[in-house]
Amino acid sequence: MLKRVVTIILFLSVAILKCCNCQDRNSNWCFGDSAGINFNNLSNPTTFSASLVSRGTCASISDSSGNLLFYTNTRAGIPVLKTTLVWSKNHQIMLNGDSIIGRGWYKEHIIVPYPGANNLYYLFTAGVSSTSGFFYSIIDMSQNGGLGTVVQKNVQLQGSDFWANDGISAIKHGNGRDWWVVLRNWYNQIPNDTFYFYLITPAGVSLDHIQNIGDMIIPGFYRIEPANDGNKIAVCTPGGLLEEFTFDRCTGYLSSEIIIEHENPNSNLIPWYWDCELSANKNLLYVSSTYSQNDSNSYLFQYNLNDANPSITRDTLYRIKEPVEGGLIELAPDNKIYWSCDYYVGSIFYPDSVRNIYNENLSVINYPDSLGATCDFQPFSFYLGGKRTYYGLPNNPNYELGADSGSICDSLTVGILNNEQGISNTELFVFYHPGWQTAFINAKGLAGKKYVLTVADVFGHIIYRENGKLDGPYYTYDLHMNSFADGLYIVSLVTDKEVLSGKFIRQ
Repeated sequence: MLKRVVTIILFLSVAILKCCNCQDRNSNWCFGDSAGINFNNLSNPTTFSASLVSRGTCASISDSSGNLLFYTNTRAGIPVLKTTLVWSKNHQIMLNGDSIIGRGWYKEHIIVPYPGANNLYYLFTAGVSSTSGFFYSIIDMSQNGGLGTVVQKNVQLQGSDFWANDGISAIKHGNGRDWWVVLRNWYNQIPNDTFYFYLITPAGVSLDHIQNIGDMIIPGFYRIEPANDGNKIAVCTPGGLLEEFTFDRCTGYLSSEIIIEHENPNSNLIPWYWDCELSANKNLLYVSSTYSQNDSNSYLFQYNLNDANPSITRDTLYRIKEPVEGGLIELAPDNKIYWSCDYYVGSIFYPDSVRNIYNENLSVINYPDSLGATCDFQPFSFYLGGKRTYYGLPNNPNYELGADSGSICDSLTVGILNNEQGISNTELFVFYHPGWQTAFINAKGLAGKKYVLTVADVFGHIIYRENGKLDGPYYTYDLHMNSFADGLYIVSLVTDKEVLSGKFIRQ
């Protein structure tokens, strides 16, 4: 018995040690004025010196052992479009790593591993505001002695009629291999409610679908912030919009919209929300703001999403007056939320003499799953080792997110799955009749008014898509499949109220 107890204690000790010294692809942050944080020891993150100088946009990625691979930034204040740089792990510009699209804003690019290729990575970048387009470049880390080379640069996905919102995001697909890249367009300031969803697979990059959902707004900065598990998305705008959606990692569709706050139509009263972040347990939403026309303060707010009316739960955790200006907030590998602030001195970059507690430290929410003061917000408490910060933090997705266990795209079991609303009388029925070579698709109990039906093969290729309006709670369609190959097919029926999924095997 004693031997068993000792064994259990040793096992727990090893588990705790591993938990406190976890490595993942988000282990190194590079941002601001040559600032770097290494999270390999979660109980004691350390700082290092990077080579970038970035007011906002930056991203970084490490290998599976927590070793820095490369990082990126855009150079603010340079009046040309191609200002993005890629830096190698030895803090020098990567071979061919200059002249990449980007204009020095805040979240206009993101790094995504190339599915099925261990040494390749996508860098997605966007033109924002006065520039236009959406692009990707490819980095090959097997080249140049392991320091990497940008082997393809500025491949255009969207052209001059597409001004990407400053808020590109990425979420790993429910199959645990592929990726979704999500963004919006604000061309000519036309009000819209349109999301663009790109699917990244071993076959390449494609615009999988466009979805209209949420408030119709004139977007400028539009932050799209996924929860750590990828199943929820929070969004915010300077005009005051706060929304939360459910995200289906298999189909790539949003549903179950919750509007926490609408945008304020009075331009003198807009709150200038700058960024938002969900706690790891998704119960709390944190929102940072910078100063506005009628308020010279920056704020950090907390909202309780478990409340029937989250907007009335807003708790002001902190307020600070300019010249300190609130910036981005990010959930780190240690499950703490870090807040970066700028110390504005009348120019884009600091003179070397401008050093103080505000620009040499990050603020930290130590227990972001806890309500109110128990979240333990500590302003300007994480010292950057003499380096300085601006508004930005790395725009890194959750690289360690695995497959969505039990979901439609994580199992080969034939069956009917997943109603995001959890309504018992809402069901999707999928039956394939081999003699008639037809898939019969039927749904009942639908609450939505508009629908999108997609049928995809096991590789994610859409073989059929239709959309329209629902006249009632029922939907039916007979898909003739005499021209399609044998195999597993995934059915998705998305309305403005629910997401239903099923699958069948043609044989």
